[in-house]
Amino acid sequence: MAIDMEDGQLTEYAKKEVDERTGESRFCYATACGGGGEFEVRDAHVNFPIRLSTRRCGCGKWKISGIPCKHALRVIYDQRLNPIDFVSPFFKSATYKLTYADHIHPMSDPTQWPNFSLPTIQPPVIKRQAGRPAKKRKRGPNEPRKGKRNNNVKCGKCREFGHNSRTCKNGGPSTGPSTSAAAGASTSQGGLRGRKRANTAT
Repeated sequence: MAIDMEDGQLTEYAKKEVDERTGESRFCYATACGGGGEFEVRDAHVNFPIRLSTRRCGCGKWKISGIPCKHALRVIYDQRLNPIDFVSPFFKSATYKLTYADHIHPMSDPTQWPNFSLPTIQPPVIKRQAGRPAKKRKRGPNEPRKGKRNNNVKCGKCREFGHNSRTCKNGGPSTGPSTSAAAGASTSQGGLRGRKRANTAT
């Protein structure tokens, strides 16, 4: 609890982040750059500039989170400094206690509230959209699609599986009347002409 925190102690979240980043900092190597509190930290095959005076690292995580990144922690430990001194005051006990210093005041029962001659706020009118209503929620831009697509669909144009004729990109044969149907139509027309000639000759 906040009341049990000692002066200068970090919150549970900040302490957990420092511990995790400390473990990651073991694989980094720091090099001093001629004094002035500037260092260069090598992480795998990438170099990151560090400036302790401004609490900035080239990766940007220290500035965004307020907690030293693994590159900054590598420098802090090499210089025999205390990492708590480089954590933002927002994650320390004094600020944490100040945040929860005020208490929630009690409220009276709704039956005891005063009446006001104001219109009742109603929920907005929901207009039914055209088309079939969606039964599933809209997925996020990076959320993977669940389930597998049915690949047994056969295209009517190119005769390949995995898509239909509407989404076909192979440019298959035309979907006009088949050859057998055309041949049957010509045969029936020829039979009609023959019967007409026989009737005329009679």
